[in-house]
Amino acid sequence: MLPFVGIWGKIKIILAGAVAMLLPILYILGRRDGSKLEKGKALEEAVNTEKERADFYKTMEQESNEIESNAPRNRDDLSKRLREHGL
Repeated sequence: MLPFVGIWGKIKIILAGAVAMLLPILYILGRRDGSKLEKGKALEEAVNTEKERADFYKTMEQESNEIESNAPRNRDDLSKRLREHGL
């Protein structure tokens, strides 16, 4: 192999070669795990968005029902509401 390098030098060269061979494999594994994490985050964000949208529409429906239930039915109700709340 290398006759002028000591035993520790040979071990260091072998370890450096092994690390150099493992780098592409580690890179591929890291990218795959990173893409899984990104997909998970995207799905979680989509679920949160849908929950917020559902809550928004639920609130809008409740407010719409409250407005309809408080709507004046005749002249007396209208005049009473105007006296209490104004325009």
